[in-house]
Amino acid sequence: MMHLRPLNMGQLAEIAPYASELTVRAGHRLLLDGPFAQELVLVGAGRGRVRCAGESVAELGPGDVFGELAPQLTAYPTATVTAITELRLVMFSRRDIRQLREIAPDTVSALLAACALAPQQRAEIPHVALVHAAAA
Repeated sequence: MMHLRPLNMGQLAEIAPYASELTVRAGHRLLLDGPFAQELVLVGAGRGRVRCAGESVAELGPGDVFGELAPQLTAYPTATVTAITELRLVMFSRRDIRQLREIAPDTVSALLAACALAPQQRAEIPHVALVHAAAA
């Protein structure tokens, strides 16, 4: 995973069981103040447009991170993301991060530090299955 490039294979194996993946088809919308607000969401592939109060305020792409747990939180209280192209998202819930922090606090710190890097410092995220394969 692009965001996770700084993590070693052992750390990837620790986080793999806690990651979930969602593919959003082009044209579909997500509410950022809904369930995604409670998560750490990594954009693995694709592009999305963030709209707030009907105005386009940002564009998301590979390397971007959003959700309440994102290290560089940008608050859009009633925002939506419309997938411009198919979006592949990798998510960690608040509960997942809490459980992971109990068993691997250094790995959670490394995950959040990696997510805090600027998107241009990251490469495209491979399919989350590759992370699950690293755990095997």
